[in-house]
Amino acid sequence: MSLISRFISEQEKILSRQVNRLTLKQQQLITIAIKQARILSLLPFLNNEKQFERNESTTRTTALRTRNK
Repeated sequence: MSLISRFISEQEKILSRQVNRLTLKQQQLITIAIKQARILSLLPFLNNEKQFERNESTTRTTALRTRNK
């Protein structure tokens, strides 16, 4: 699992060949291994951690709404 996890991003996406520096055949084998691990529930399909918090843009729009009232 530690070997397979090297080829997955934090968002649980498979990294591209350019990032991994793999050949086409190697990338295909890695992709198959990751998909099999997901089906066997060894790896999650999605990362369920909350990544999106309230950012500055929502606080700015809230400030503009209260200023216009």
